[in-house]
Amino acid sequence: MDTADRQSAKRRRFVGSAGSFGLALLPALCLATEVHIVAVTPGRSASVLIDGAAPLTVEVGETADGVTVVGADSDGATVRVHGVLQTLPLEIHDPEAVGSVATGSTIKVSADRSGHFLTKGAVNGRSVRFLVDTGASLTTLSRAQAKQIGLRYRHGAPARAATANGQVDGWLIELDSVRVGDVTVHNVDAMVINAELSVGLLGMSFLDKFDMEQQGSKLVLRRRR
Repeated sequence: MDTADRQSAKRRRFVGSAGSFGLALLPALCLATEVHIVAVTPGRSASVLIDGAAPLTVEVGETADGVTVVGADSDGATVRVHGVLQTLPLEIHDPEAVGSVATGSTIKVSADRSGHFLTKGAVNGRSVRFLVDTGASLTTLSRAQAKQIGLRYRHGAPARAATANGQVDGWLIELDSVRVGDVTVHNVDAMVINAELSVGLLGMSFLDKFDMEQQGSKLVLRRRR
């Protein structure tokens, strides 16, 4: 065999070995991709956090960074990661949230510098920032907030509400779920108002499911059995 033939044979062996090596690595690459579901619009999209990067909103049937969203519901999403199908639960992810920690059926919310109890939560699986407001009979969102998370609020009953700035129009609706920390309450009465709110109001339609106790700068909510 001359020199050219020997070099050609070596190239064929190298290509064959590299191909086998790539196939062997594929399962490892699948396992190495860390995926978390941090928000969903049921039936439409999921916000995915891939390997610690910023969350991406991926439509059902679309792919981002090797992750395909196959389906999404209020509990989480089914994804295909490099060909491997996984069903992942919805998680709360908020690195900037004022301290909110939940263990089992207890929620602890820390006060901010103004003494307000602010916490990150989710409505129907979509992230919402809340102010705990015991003076609000209903959990309340602005129209802009409702549109952002995909609520069909115009299907609700027209209503009026009294605010610090006077009467405002709105719509009475029922939320499929409201989640704070690890605790979810289903079928929560709520109102969407035609006014600006910087945060949603976590009202008594959610809070009356809990015993509330203030411990210094923390508000402790214990779910009633």
